[in-house]
Amino acid sequence: MKILFGCKTIEREAGVTGRETWNVVIISLSFFSVFTAYLALQNLQSSLNQEKGLGITSLSCLYAFIILSAILAPWIIKVLGIKISLLISWVSHILYTCSNFYPTFATLLPTSILLGLISGPMWTSQSVFISTNAYSSAEMNKADTHATLSRLNGIFFTFYELTQITGNLVSSLVLNKDDYNMTSVTTTTCGCNDCPVTSSGNGTSTIEEPEASTVYLMLIIFLVFDVMGFLCTAAFLPSIPKSEWAEQSNVKDSMVACFSAIRNPKLLFLLPFISIMAMEQAVLWTDFTKSYISCVFGIQMVGFVMASYGCATTISALVTSRIAKYTGRYFLFGTAASINMAIFIILYIWVPTPDQQVLVFILAVTWGLGEGMWQTQSNALVALLFPEMTEAAFANYHCTKAASFTVYFVISLYVCVKVKLIVVIVVLVLGSILYVGVEISVRRNNNALKK
Repeated sequence: MKILFGCKTIEREAGVTGRETWNVVIISLSFFSVFTAYLALQNLQSSLNQEKGLGITSLSCLYAFIILSAILAPWIIKVLGIKISLLISWVSHILYTCSNFYPTFATLLPTSILLGLISGPMWTSQSVFISTNAYSSAEMNKADTHATLSRLNGIFFTFYELTQITGNLVSSLVLNKDDYNMTSVTTTTCGCNDCPVTSSGNGTSTIEEPEASTVYLMLIIFLVFDVMGFLCTAAFLPSIPKSEWAEQSNVKDSMVACFSAIRNPKLLFLLPFISIMAMEQAVLWTDFTKSYISCVFGIQMVGFVMASYGCATTISALVTSRIAKYTGRYFLFGTAASINMAIFIILYIWVPTPDQQVLVFILAVTWGLGEGMWQTQSNALVALLFPEMTEAAFANYHCTKAASFTVYFVISLYVCVKVKLIVVIVVLVLGSILYVGVEISVRRNNNALKK
């Protein structure tokens, strides 16, 4: 039997069912292993590597180079294929983890740049791989395309968000064996009042870092997870045929396709909406972990709080993927946006104190519920709206997210938390309005075609 995807026919053995789901489970397990290490390290960068803003600077470099790699992702995938792209990415993750054994500008920044250079193809490969299997499964089973995309993306992001539980529990359980002072400054400079270092040295929180031996133990555990992800991909992940466009494209075509795709009105108006999906995570990874957790309760609490976030996100992703065919994407996106708006407003007016641990956990869990909706529906949205330009659309999607991360991390070096929260609130409002406009336009076009 032959299943048509885009312009490329995919060979499939007759009578074999469930292969697409199994393929998605394999790629999900690979990402689970690697991102158990990566996300936990990312959550700790702003607290663990504070000297001269090393942690934030490394994240800025990483996401800045994802912009370039996302633009070139279709061509890189053409040259390497999805499986090889992922294997090279896992090697880069291993090197990145190793660089944290001796974090300096000379060690952490080069590995961050290397990881950024392969992350664009990595995420585009993941998106195309799942979308290909979803379209194949929907055609084979005569199922609704949106429901199938939501289900398979739900499987992936359920595994992906589980990494927030495993990785953060590892970090907190290991770091918790040392005793720390909460912070070297009063909590009046925590939360929304936290600012970068000023010329007078005031206005910023400084978190006491754990013993080197404790950090090394944590990193060794993370390295084991990285290697397991590499082996899982190498041994079990199948290759899929490239689309006809990808097979014929070159560097110029890849860059032209990425930039020309922005001329598509739907994609252009979705850019602020895609940006907020990145910025809300950037707030979580940097400001929430440092200014609202480490600053008040100590670095050892970051993992426990983020594990509760991961648990909520996992449940949300699993449930959302199942109910999407009943609720539709409009309701889910609206709920996610409302959750984020409420959280940003609370963070803007709140200065945490040591007796408010419960509130931090409540915020993390609520944030996770919204994140599960963003994750499962965003990839499904891009695949559904742009089936004729999948690679270019996903390249733009990941490029936009990377650019948004980079902008947020860069401004984090210069402005206070309150200012950054105003920025994300404005982007959230603008993105939501433009998204509604895109959905109205798509519905009108679909109705016109039916007539």
